[in-house]
Amino acid sequence: MSVIRIFRPKQHWSVSPRTVLPTGLLFRLFKPQSNYTVVLDDHPAGKIGNDQVRVFEVEPGEHRLYMRFVGLRRSEELRMSLKEDEERQFLCGTSGLGWPTLREASPEDVAEIRGTSTSEPPKPGDPVPPN
Repeated sequence: MSVIRIFRPKQHWSVSPRTVLPTGLLFRLFKPQSNYTVVLDDHPAGKIGNDQVRVFEVEPGEHRLYMRFVGLRRSEELRMSLKEDEERQFLCGTSGLGWPTLREASPEDVAEIRGTSTSEPPKPGDPVPPN
């Protein structure tokens, strides 16, 4: 089996005081969004909410993945080929207009989500940074 792991970190919205939109529209655009539907190979595979991680075990081979939210809102479709026992990690979020986004997670993304560092430990003789 292979694994697809999707992270959805909590998003922090910021609104500029110069924004001149009715309060109702601002609330609809910037309120915390509810769950997205994970669509794997054209079938709903589950939901993912803010600050959640979902793991899907799949057979090796070709797969398609995208996120869907409220009717026609959906992310771009990602296509991937997985080998036996391979794990791929993705990061989903929301665009400024409330559309779902999906991209492959970088090592820095994964480290940030897991609360670890991707940098190498200091070597003997390296200067120690000041506190």
